[in-house]
Amino acid sequence: MTSQRLLLCLMALACLLVQACIADEETYSDPAVNELKNQVLTEQKTTSGSYKGQPWLTSPLNDSYKKTTSAVATPVQVAAAAAASASSANTAPSGNSLAEADSFLKGAAANGFYLLSVSNYLTSVQADPAWVVVDVRSADAYAQGHIQNALNAPMENLVSQMGLIPAGKKVAVYGDFDANAAFAVEALRVFAGRDAYVLQGGLPAWQAAGMQVVA
Repeated sequence: MTSQRLLLCLMALACLLVQACIADEETYSDPAVNELKNQVLTEQKTTSGSYKGQPWLTSPLNDSYKKTTSAVATPVQVAAAAAASASSANTAPSGNSLAEADSFLKGAAANGFYLLSVSNYLTSVQADPAWVVVDVRSADAYAQGHIQNALNAPMENLVSQMGLIPAGKKVAVYGDFDANAAFAVEALRVFAGRDAYVLQGGLPAWQAAGMQVVA
């Protein structure tokens, strides 16, 4: 009898201890655990703007939603892409320009690389006056002295001023250097269809041949 009573007392004491432990777990708050919980909740709130009642379909935790939304272009992105595409199309060389460039390169050697001496130019003008002279130097250099009746189309403005150069005439081009004139000749032949040549030596050669310049 005594042993039975002792066993019952021990069982009752064990029950009390279990209940006490459960109550202690519910009331005790570990600071480290609380801090971790706060960080997680704060991060969720910062990311989604709400950490309670967030629909799973649009939740930032839903990887499928992230991939779907990142793949959808906004109207601004679409407009920018369209503008970039149009810009590329406008700046891309046309088939005709490519054909002209091919013709220019293939005919360069046969045409003496489109070089024209002052003496040959003067002879050609006497036989056929349908020539125009283009000065691709700066406006200041042109104002200080140039070949009479020469048109001034500085290199940086040559493309925009191509329309000023008469079509159907041969073109003699000179600049500070023959290399500059060669670039202009290529542009005129390829993009404007002009029969252009480099007037070799520029103003120094012109003056050396006894020709005058005007200001």
